[in-house]
Amino acid sequence: MRHILNTKQFSKEDVANILERTYKMEEQCKAGKVEKLLQDKIVACIFFEPSTRTRLSFETAALKLGANIISAENAAANSSSYKGETIEDTSKMLNCYADLIVIRHPKMGEVEDASKVSDKPVINAGDGANQHPTQALLDLYTIKKEHKRLNDISIAFVGDVLNSRPLRSLVPLLLLYPGSTFYFVSPKELVLPEDYKKYLVDSKVNFVETDSLEEVLPKIDVLYMTRVQKERFTNLEDYEKVKDSFLLKLEHVSKLKKEAIIMHPLPRVNEIDSVIDRDPRAAYFRQAQNGLYMRMALLCYCLNL
Repeated sequence: MRHILNTKQFSKEDVANILERTYKMEEQCKAGKVEKLLQDKIVACIFFEPSTRTRLSFETAALKLGANIISAENAAANSSSYKGETIEDTSKMLNCYADLIVIRHPKMGEVEDASKVSDKPVINAGDGANQHPTQALLDLYTIKKEHKRLNDISIAFVGDVLNSRPLRSLVPLLLLYPGSTFYFVSPKELVLPEDYKKYLVDSKVNFVETDSLEEVLPKIDVLYMTRVQKERFTNLEDYEKVKDSFLLKLEHVSKLKKEAIIMHPLPRVNEIDSVIDRDPRAAYFRQAQNGLYMRMALLCYCLNL
């Protein structure tokens, strides 16, 4: 049994094995010959925050592998959490019903707390502004597919770098490979927190903080756009002030390298003009598709299959 809680838990060998398994899952899906490795297993998908891609791709992954699904898509309102049940008690009850548990929660650390009392594997599908390890692994798979390498990648995270769990999750994985350079592009209200900057400095990471998108566009291999997350703001006026800080337009894309790719964890609001979708460098829908293959691989990883 293996939990997936944080990308810092993975060694380079772990990641290589997961990427290879993901490639095999993609090949099986495209050939229509997926092994039913989870036959007679039950996967619980319990989401205390809204989700489209993560929840549905996990459920689709489980179904393709032959598992059955039990789920709560609005667990904050439609489970006993609404009555005050703790995440630990919820986890103990899910252990009675399921062979593997996928949880998203708005509170940082809640998924880890659930895992501490669980005899079944727990997968963190996002805990507040902390971690989203399966998103980071599918992002890494996307970068490798698109660029044919993971060494010497220059990547810019743009928008809400303060609250971005894809950022916090992907950076440790990229640090497993030499030559990474990071650009963090944000308004002053959404810059990296001091504790994360200390982590980067202690890790001897080559990184730049800036509020100029145009400055970094010609330098990067990956442009990773992020949504300014309304749900992370307690004051709506603060959100309104920064929500349109960085909007990607055609004139920006013209400054990118020909081989650069544009990524986004989705959903987007208005931070990428939809006309850019037709550009072959727009990889965000391919990125989302890769989430299915990656989550198929991770379900098997957690169950040692």
